[in-house]
Amino acid sequence: MLDLDEMNGNFFNFDHVDTFKIEYDHIMNCYNLVLILSKDLHDPSAPKFNVCFNYISDLSLNDSFRNNFQQFPTLIIEKHKNQWDNVNYEIRQVEDDNLSFKCKSFTAFLT
Repeated sequence: MLDLDEMNGNFFNFDHVDTFKIEYDHIMNCYNLVLILSKDLHDPSAPKFNVCFNYISDLSLNDSFRNNFQQFPTLIIEKHKNQWDNVNYEIRQVEDDNLSFKCKSFTAFLT
């Protein structure tokens, strides 16, 4: 698993949204967010950063997310200070506030 510094570095480098999918996990009884980010959506061979956030909560999407092409510049993940049940991390955009949510855990890999 990538540490927070590696995650934030990849969020900085991969800011084009290829896939944004919310899935319900019937076994764990929670919602997960699958996010696949690219360096360049116009290049099919460009590397991708695949992240699955587990037990998402407090999801907030701004109206500007309705565009056909979306970027998530300055997306950042931080340890959640209160350590509530199923909330260990907070993910948000630093500047635009188009996206924010909390999650219990995440998995990530590069392709």
